[in-house]
Amino acid sequence: MKQDLANPTFERVLVVGGVVSVVLAAILMPLTSYTMVLAVSLGLLASLILTLQPRWLWTVLLLFLPFSVEVPNLLGAGTNLTVPTEAWVPLVGLSIAVVVLRKGRLQWTQSRLHLAVLVYLILQWSTLLHSPLPVVTAKAAIRTSSYVVCGYILTQIAIRKPSDLFAFFPLAIAANVGLVLYGFYTQFVEGVSIYQNIAHPFFQNHCIYAAWVSFPAAFALAALSQPVARRGWLTLLVAVLGLAILLSFVRGSWLGMLALLGFVVYRQRTVLNFRFVLLLALLAVVGIAIVACLGLGHLFQDRWVNLFDRRYVTNDSRIDRWMAAFSMWRSYPLFGAGLGCYPDLYPLFVYYLDAFERNIRMGAHSVFFEILAELGIVGLAAYLYVIRCFFRETRRFRALAGNDPRLRALCLGLEGMMVAYLAHGIVNNLGPSDKIDVAFWTTCGLAPSLRCYLEKRTKPATASVGSP
Repeated sequence: MKQDLANPTFERVLVVGGVVSVVLAAILMPLTSYTMVLAVSLGLLASLILTLQPRWLWTVLLLFLPFSVEVPNLLGAGTNLTVPTEAWVPLVGLSIAVVVLRKGRLQWTQSRLHLAVLVYLILQWSTLLHSPLPVVTAKAAIRTSSYVVCGYILTQIAIRKPSDLFAFFPLAIAANVGLVLYGFYTQFVEGVSIYQNIAHPFFQNHCIYAAWVSFPAAFALAALSQPVARRGWLTLLVAVLGLAILLSFVRGSWLGMLALLGFVVYRQRTVLNFRFVLLLALLAVVGIAIVACLGLGHLFQDRWVNLFDRRYVTNDSRIDRWMAAFSMWRSYPLFGAGLGCYPDLYPLFVYYLDAFERNIRMGAHSVFFEILAELGIVGLAAYLYVIRCFFRETRRFRALAGNDPRLRALCLGLEGMMVAYLAHGIVNNLGPSDKIDVAFWTTCGLAPSLRCYLEKRTKPATASVGSP
């Protein structure tokens, strides 16, 4: 960033932004207050700077992402807007356009994952042709595409090498630890319970909160399996984030972390060291001790006792939602009922007529069943192909990383986040959510971007960068 500050382009931006701000202030001064004029001028200047600095824009977007809030009826009755995430989509689009205009082309990595993402998006938009609720499908397609732009495409432009990402980590740690501490505050003020809103108003659903925290927790835990620097601080971070996931009482998130542990042990099976195993045991003991000291054992007992009880309300609801999704897929087997249509069409396919959540508009309680119902077997195959291409990228990334512990930790961290997300997605649909969707697409986008850098570094003559 220091180099950016000394960049002549950046200086020109400040001059242009200052002139525009003065002109805007002169126009607005007779019409509104000094506070409003100052706020609008500073906002315009900040937007201009971020537009011309994609890495800054990417950083700010991800740092503010967990603190986004959905504002109802902001653009009119029935139209909600998530601020600042969705409000910044035009800014991201403008930033990408500026990059193309300045360089005359869009520098882009070559990867099968790009094609997989494009096919998946085309399939989503194509459901407009047969959707029984075209307005709902159009809104869902616009929303998903905007998250791909913010998470996947912007990542390709902003993050060109591992050092770009390493500079982001301290800020991300601070933001997520702050979020978790606030989450603890909201829980203990109200009294810790199994079903409660945590870190509200930023999170309206405890499942989304747990899913979000699982991303940095999975990354940090996977990275701990490598001999990286500052392992003590990294262990403390895993402990704090792990406690947040534990006290969320979201079984899907617990499943995701267990799947992650199995994945890391499998991936590191030939070089698994005693220190890492001891660390896991220590974290487990600390977690049990904290639960016992807080007197929360009865809540965990409830979670265990009702884990496989079909009559328990949440289990009953999941079976109902899954079977409704399956029935919907049978009615629209190839291309599904239409993107975003499951919540509205669910009453036509309800499985248990006395289901607890029958009158609630919500998803299928599973990422995979929801995709199957809305996009059919073709859409699910396209989604799984995206996942397959992601792991092809990380496998190549791991091979290029060699014995560098930081690069190996980075690769394992990306894989760990994906594994935790996919395992959690089996029992929760996790959306639509700007937080989870942008995090997912950012994870996907980092794999080809970092792999390309390592490939160029090892084989300069065959660098895989070109123009689309």
